[in-house]
Amino acid sequence: MSKPFLFRQRVRIAAFARDLIGRTEGVAAVEFAIIVPIMAALFIGAVEMSQAVTANRRVTQVGSSTGDLVARADSNIKDSDVLDIMKVGSFLMAPYSVNSLKVDIRVVGSSPTDATATKVEWICSYDASSPSSVACSCPKTPYSIPAGLVGTGDYVVVANVTYGYKPTLFDVTMKKYYAGGSGGVYTMKETVYLKPRSLAPQLVIGNAPACGF
Repeated sequence: MSKPFLFRQRVRIAAFARDLIGRTEGVAAVEFAIIVPIMAALFIGAVEMSQAVTANRRVTQVGSSTGDLVARADSNIKDSDVLDIMKVGSFLMAPYSVNSLKVDIRVVGSSPTDATATKVEWICSYDASSPSSVACSCPKTPYSIPAGLVGTGDYVVVANVTYGYKPTLFDVTMKKYYAGGSGGVYTMKETVYLKPRSLAPQLVIGNAPACGF
């Protein structure tokens, strides 16, 4: 093979390489392919987190609304009325599923001589997966509340709400901000304390006498 032929081949290859390097037709497509997955992950993560924050706010609304309705009651409240209140509260979770929503409302009272000696006068628990019933009782068992909420011989309505939130697409963001997730479901909790508007409501279960304080 002659040297002039090899020289011409090297010249052609070098010219082709310079031409290839100088081309910019596919730069935008390459940049787009690199950026799109990153932007999509950021967008979906932002949407998922905003959905989680909204659900968490709904959980707070359920607690404050149900607790407030009980706190507004007069001296007696029926277990059937508490069930209606729980159902109304569960509507606040819409459009999120309420199957994992659980709410319990209790009235906690203190001793006439010691504000730190507090006990549950009555409690009603509601599971939204069984919306036609509420479990109520008058346990009179000790129950701790934050200091300063009640004085001696005083009462407070306590609303506890738990909700199992499951992200729509993925839970990478949830893992960072919500600890304890299991099976892709993250438990949101809220406890609300409200003072009765007048007298602390006594509970009437069925046809039994009201739970006395």
